[in-house]
Amino acid sequence: MPKISSRSSALGRLLTHHKAFTTGGGLSAVTDAPHAVGRLPVEWADRYRADLEVPGIGYVALSYLTPIAWVRRDGLTVIPDEHYSATTTRHQSIIRRWMCEGEWS
Repeated sequence: MPKISSRSSALGRLLTHHKAFTTGGGLSAVTDAPHAVGRLPVEWADRYRADLEVPGIGYVALSYLTPIAWVRRDGLTVIPDEHYSATTTRHQSIIRRWMCEGEWS
């Protein structure tokens, strides 16, 4: 899994093409969806777990191990409208910039 800067132009390509990566600042993405929900609020944690089951999740962007966006196997991109730390808010902005081409919540 490549380690890149969260300010790198390569990050956008990795997000757009749903490729795994890690950064030095807590932002990462994986293609093997974790079952842990980190600091997701209960309603979003329930939705994430349901999406894991049906239709499945093919790509997850994480900020400090909390899923902040995921792409379901049916193509729907889900981005919870939640607020965390200043760093995670920056991560959410990056994700929205590159992953919001499709439908999202």
